[in-house]
Amino acid sequence: MSPAMHISGLMALALVMVTAAPAAAQETAPIYVNCSSHFAVMFPAEPTAKNRTYRTPSSALVPARQFFVEQATGRFIVTVADFSNGPIVSEQIVERAAQDLRARGEVKFQASDRYDPGTPGRQLDILEHDGRQLRASVYMAGHRLFIAEASAPPGDIDALLFEQSMTLIDPAGHDLNKNVEVNSNAGPRIFACQ
Repeated sequence: MSPAMHISGLMALALVMVTAAPAAAQETAPIYVNCSSHFAVMFPAEPTAKNRTYRTPSSALVPARQFFVEQATGRFIVTVADFSNGPIVSEQIVERAAQDLRARGEVKFQASDRYDPGTPGRQLDILEHDGRQLRASVYMAGHRLFIAEASAPPGDIDALLFEQSMTLIDPAGHDLNKNVEVNSNAGPRIFACQ
């Protein structure tokens, strides 16, 4: 995510959190950290995980792990596809995953964005055919493709928190986005591995 987009996203998130509910009643979900799968994100509840396969642009299947939460109002999914025998990063693989997401409805917003230099990505906001809002991001780093998607009613706060919190980390829990520390006095973000 570009520094400007990350900062503006956090500012928007802070504004929504202040205006969405009284401060005393507002309670945010804890960040789910999975160092072995190299991501951290705010799921609205503890996710279930299952092994899957992911079809590559060449139609080959690669192993994947999917983490998901399904609630009455929304579905939250992070898919991590393992390209250990393939490229470290690939614009083609990222774009194919974004195309699959775009096919689910009317694209309201999209950005070709880099999580950090050398980490290709896409961010998408799609009005799905059933009227739900799909907030999604796709990134590739370290032989892994990350697809985060929240499908919920338009304006759902859990979907916004999920989307804005998606973070790529190394096996020790360090944020791969080095731009965060440049734009912050707090230094690099480190997540406690579970």
